[in-house]
Amino acid sequence: MMEIIYFVCFWFFSLLYIIVKSIKSNEIKFNPEFLKNLTQYSTIIKVFPAGLAVLFTLYNGHNSIYLSLILSLGLFFCMLGDLGMEKGLIPGLPIFLVAQILLLVTFTGQAIEFGITTDSLLLTGIVAVGMVVYIFLFLRYLETSDKGLGKFRIPVLIYCIFISSMLSSTILLWTIAGVFEFGLVVLGGLLFVTSDSIIAISEFHHDITYREIIVMSTYFAAIFLLSLSPLIILV
Repeated sequence: MMEIIYFVCFWFFSLLYIIVKSIKSNEIKFNPEFLKNLTQYSTIIKVFPAGLAVLFTLYNGHNSIYLSLILSLGLFFCMLGDLGMEKGLIPGLPIFLVAQILLLVTFTGQAIEFGITTDSLLLTGIVAVGMVVYIFLFLRYLETSDKGLGKFRIPVLIYCIFISSMLSSTILLWTIAGVFEFGLVVLGGLLFVTSDSIIAISEFHHDITYREIIVMSTYFAAIFLLSLSPLIILV
């Protein structure tokens, strides 16, 4: 029952924010006046999904209370990052970096609990190499624009390294646990990378049509799927 309530509430506020923010940025137009009035509360609505994810992970817990708290803390920093991004990349990027580090520690810790094998390390290593190539090509692509990375070159590189490591840790966990459902956690990591990649392209290369809809839908889906980690372990 709690899972159903979480699902409904999470996606209610997620979709509400996407609609309200899209109206605010003129990506979509709605006539109903009450939706237009909600645009002034868009920041408040934005933090609800991550906040609910924090409460959900705390409620479900984990065999290791420390890993459960670290995951919850990581999602809490996602919520703080949501607020930071309202002001821009300078406050938002460092906060989300902390979130990625905490998520990385969580999934790596879960993998260690299951027992890391040589095969799982080999597969994760291959994925990690692929992510290194992706980072190299992606940063080169961003630099081809007139905007360029500028002073954000090093911060973006560091962030790319840690979000890629977070994604790799979900794959490590998946290969060790051997649980089909953990593919959802991997998908969450992929969606997080996708969301942040779109933000980077929009900030440093070119504007993207319907940016808010694409970025926030992939981001909300990412934290929702990542928050299911303790629930899957208990299955």
